[in-house]
Amino acid sequence: MNFGKFFELAAENGITESQIRVGKSKALSISLFRHEIENFSVNDSQSVAAAGVVNGKFGSATTERLDKDTFPFLIKNILLATSLNEKVEVADIFKGSEKYHKKNVYNPALAAVPTEEKLALIKSIEDKAYAADPRVCEVEVEYAERESESEFYNSFGLKLKQKSNYFYVVVSVIMRENGVTKNNYAIILDKDLGLVDPDALVKEAVEGAAKKFGADSIASKKYPTVINRDVMSSLVNFFLSSAIADSVQRHSSMLEGKLGQKIASSKLTIEERPLEKNIFFSYFDGEGVATKNKVVVKSGVLKTFFYNRETAKKDGVESTGNGVWGGGSIDTSYGNVFVKPGKQSFDELIADIEDGVYITDVAGLGTGMNETSGDFSCQAEGFHIVNGKLAEPLTLITLSGNLLKMFKDLKGFANDVKMSTGSISVASAYIKSMNIGGK
Repeated sequence: MNFGKFFELAAENGITESQIRVGKSKALSISLFRHEIENFSVNDSQSVAAAGVVNGKFGSATTERLDKDTFPFLIKNILLATSLNEKVEVADIFKGSEKYHKKNVYNPALAAVPTEEKLALIKSIEDKAYAADPRVCEVEVEYAERESESEFYNSFGLKLKQKSNYFYVVVSVIMRENGVTKNNYAIILDKDLGLVDPDALVKEAVEGAAKKFGADSIASKKYPTVINRDVMSSLVNFFLSSAIADSVQRHSSMLEGKLGQKIASSKLTIEERPLEKNIFFSYFDGEGVATKNKVVVKSGVLKTFFYNRETAKKDGVESTGNGVWGGGSIDTSYGNVFVKPGKQSFDELIADIEDGVYITDVAGLGTGMNETSGDFSCQAEGFHIVNGKLAEPLTLITLSGNLLKMFKDLKGFANDVKMSTGSISVASAYIKSMNIGGK
C-alpha cells in the first residue's frame, strides 16, 4: 500500500506530523492430550496504528482493516483524539535515529517445515513421555509457532521493517504413586526445529516430576537459599519493572532515587540486549527510535532506567529505545535481558551449603509481590540441601523476603543459563539467607 497517500491526506487535514505502523502476525498452535489433538489453530492477523500531531497535541487511532477506507478512518479518529487531548506538553513525532543496526533474524526454514512433521514431532514426544515411567498417567504436549512482521513509517521519510519467527515445544506430565500426584514440564524455545531433542525434553519433565514424590515441609527459619533459573527469571522481571521510568516518575518504584547507587551485590550485572541476534532481536522501538544494548545494573550499581521519549524528556535525558506503541498512548518496556552468570556448575554452587533450601517452583508470586516496596511472599516447592547435596523434596513451604535485600544478599550465580519465554536469560542464584515458612 502507498503510505505516502496517508501522509498527504493527513497534512491536508491539518495534521502537521504523523506516523503509521503496520503489524502482521501468523500463529500456529497444536496441542495433544491423551493421544488426541486437543487444539489445532492457525491464525493470521494484522493491525494498523497511526498517530499525528495537531496544534501540539498528540492523537492516535487503530484498526485491523487495510483497504481504501483505512486512511480516512485513521485520520478522522486522530483528529478526534487530538481534540480531546488535555496534556499541557507540546507533542512531536520522532524524525528518526542517525543509525540503525539491522539484522536478519527470520528463519524461512522453520516456516517451510510441513505442519505434518510438526505434528509427528509432538506425537513422538507424547509417546516417549508415556513410555518413560509407568507412573506417568497424563501427558500434554504443545507446539506453538509465531511469525511477526512490523513496518514503521513517518511523515519525515523514515521507513523501518523487521520480521522474526520462533517456536516453542512444551511437554507437561502428571505422575501418580500411591494416590499422590506430581507434575512437571520441560520447554524448548528457538527458531531452529532441528534443535529439539525429544528424549532430553521427556527426561527433564519426567525426572523432575519423579523427584517430587515423598515431599514434606521443613522447619520455619532463615536458610541459605538457591533459587532455580525459572523462578529467578520471574523475580528479575519484577525487579526490572521498577526500572521503568514511568513507574519512577509516578513515585511507585522501589528504585526511585537510587540511580547511580549500589543497590545489590557486586555479583549482579544485568544487561538489556535488544540487538542480540536471537528470536527477541529488535532494532527499533515503538516510536521508531533505534534500540541499543545497555547495562542496567553493573556490579550491583543501578546505571539507567528504561525510557521512552516522553519520560526521557521529563528527566532531561535521551530515550533508551524502550518505547512501546500499541496504537494508543506510548508505554515503556524491555526485553532480551541477560543476567551475567557465574562460572560454577550448579553442584559447585551448592557444595558449601550444610543446611539450605533449593527453590524450584513458586505459586502466587504475582499477587504476593508488592511492586513498590519489593516485599513478597508466595507458596513454593523445592528440595532440602544437606551437606552440599540435594536431599528430600519439599512442599507446603513459603518463600518470603524483599527483592532489594535478596539481591544485596546474592552470593553468586551458577553457569546453567537458560532463556525464558519472557526473554530473560538467567542462571540459578545463591542467596545468603531467605525466610522459609514451613512446619
